[in-house]
Amino acid sequence: MRDNRNFWLYAMGRFVSLVGSGVQDVALPLFILDLTGSGIIMGTFMIVSMLPRLLLYPIAGVLGDRLNRKWIMVWMDFGRGAVILVLALLALRNLITIPLLFGAQFVISIMNALFGPATSAMLPDIVEKDELMRANSILMSLNSTAYIVGPALGGIIYGTGGIMAAFLINGVSFIASGISELFIKYEQKVKNITNVGEIVEGLKEGLAYIKTQKGILTLMSFALVVNFLAAPIFAVLYPYVMRVVIKFTAEQYGLLETSFMGGILLGNIILGAFFANKKAENLLIKGLVFGTILLFVFALLISPQSIAFFSGPSWEMFVAIALVSVFMGASNAFVNTPINVEFQQLVPTEYRARVFSVIEVMGQGIVPIGYGLVGILLDNAPAHEIALALTFLTFVSVVLFVTKYSKTVFEDFENRKKEPEVEISP
Repeated sequence: MRDNRNFWLYAMGRFVSLVGSGVQDVALPLFILDLTGSGIIMGTFMIVSMLPRLLLYPIAGVLGDRLNRKWIMVWMDFGRGAVILVLALLALRNLITIPLLFGAQFVISIMNALFGPATSAMLPDIVEKDELMRANSILMSLNSTAYIVGPALGGIIYGTGGIMAAFLINGVSFIASGISELFIKYEQKVKNITNVGEIVEGLKEGLAYIKTQKGILTLMSFALVVNFLAAPIFAVLYPYVMRVVIKFTAEQYGLLETSFMGGILLGNIILGAFFANKKAENLLIKGLVFGTILLFVFALLISPQSIAFFSGPSWEMFVAIALVSVFMGASNAFVNTPINVEFQQLVPTEYRARVFSVIEVMGQGIVPIGYGLVGILLDNAPAHEIALALTFLTFVSVVLFVTKYSKTVFEDFENRKKEPEVEISP
């Protein structure tokens, strides 16, 4: 990986933008919760952040296979940077409102949708096949490092400079990322799009490929259920509990977000150093089981009894939650990185962006509903009870997958890799 100039330009561009995103990802929930104190508003914001991306992902996948992936990345980074810098200017003049923030996030989410499939599909084209696990581990480690630095800075910056400073840093980081990506040398054979019908046809081809992959269909069905149950815990319930229930400071909340990403970094370092050649199935199962146990620990830790025992937002409570977050992050790495490698090895480049976009929708499609439901529940029920209920359902889903389906999924993956690539007809 040391001599791969394209990979490092790709990786460092992502690193810079993710540092800025980490700052904003901490500052925005704090800003919304400080302004409204509402779980419903927080859940709605997460829906606005995610729903346009999911709706547009299949089309974005077609564009990622039919247009040059490098230029999609560059222009979407520049576009997001411009929108966020406008938000910084509005914040400087105290003109930020919740409706305005939601509207801007909707636009950014559209650009996120166009950016994601092209970026994911591009990586296997700029590194050798036998370097994919190491490249993914390096990339995830850099991403995790960015999200260690970003959230830690985010809490401090929000506490001292407010939301304007967070917007400014994130906007500049996207512009810097786009500049880095300009220097990537990337050749991609593409079919020019001349009408909407070709986009529809390309989407049909991607769906046709997915239909032939029993292992992917089964794994994504499981992911759909688990993400629906667990994702709202991290995206909606976690910031609500930290800021509204326990009442940690902005700086403490930023460091807690950092601890989770530090765990992902630790997990990817371990994967790259010791488990690069281990079976993805074994790594996935370990990550799922360990992660579910930790969710139970977290749910108990945020109960009123535990909060009273640790005297609320004390540093003892902070350390306890931080440790759990670190280990949850590590288990997350053991789930996501092996799956990414499997998909990158399995899917031919001519279908990759379309397939990755469909996979994203399959795995995340009903998560916005979970965000909305948890947001409503937080304004009407104790947070620890919501966390316990969601964790129990997650545990049931994991047990069913591990005992009945995981072996079949990965056997199908191995068989598919041995088959010659064939043309898929919609």
